Amino acid sequence: MTAAVVPVLAQWLEGALPSALRIVGLVVLAPGLSYQQAPPQVRVALAVGLAIIIAPMASPPPGAPAEPLAFIGLCISELALGLAMGFVAAALLEALRFGGEVLDLQIGLRAGQLFDPTSGAQSGILSTAYAMLGLLLFVTIDGHHWLLRGLAASFGIIPAGGMEPGVQLGALAADLGTSVLLLGLQVAGPVMAALLLADLAFGLVARAVPQINVFLVGIPGKIALAFALAAVSLPSVVIGLERICRLMAQYLDATIRTFGG
Repeated sequence: MTAAVVPVLAQWLEGALPSALRIVGLVVLAPGLSYQQAPPQVRVALAVGLAIIIAPMASPPPGAPAEPLAFIGLCISELALGLAMGFVAAALLEALRFGGEVLDLQIGLRAGQLFDPTSGAQSGILSTAYAMLGLLLFVTIDGHHWLLRGLAASFGIIPAGGMEPGVQLGALAADLGTSVLLLGLQVAGPVMAALLLADLAFGLVARAVPQINVFLVGIPGKIALAFALAAVSLPSVVIGLERICRLMAQYLDATIRTFGG
């Protein structure tokens, strides 16, 4: 009985394991699931559930390597593709956190950091608020559904074991980093411009009326102005998230095709 089961199990692993590892890689770094607050049991259960659903629909490797080392290399490459897809999605969503970090630095709130439940580290007030708001809106507009569609589509573009990473991978990573920085600055741009004008106004007041202690008045004034403007400019965050979702689809497609050579 055991002798008959072992070959069947080995054949099933050769066909399903590479596809399952691509799914596991995505779940490990996907937005929301990569945060420390996400229980490991939930990640494992989700990865197993997705593997059970998606792996049977994926094309099996066109002849798994007979050598154990070659098969391990195949599994590592599939895991790397899943990790790359999860990293792309998480990095683009981190643009909102970067925009908040820029504002915290300009306002002077970096000294008063709070515990960020999404990252498990100390972070600024606005950066934490922007990150949590971005994740909430991402789930609200079904961004995680787009991510799952991209995962399922990846098996049609690159079957399990069909990867040939292209030379454009480094250029794609550099372009992704540039997009994250630009998106973060665009989200923080309206408030940054208003704070710059406020600094100029305080400078003129200090020049015209030297008796006024500008630092005593200016710092609380900048903080109040920044929070008011951040609340007013929330639509720019929503617009930024819409652009992030569009870029996420483009970069996921580019990542998959780059890994496919």
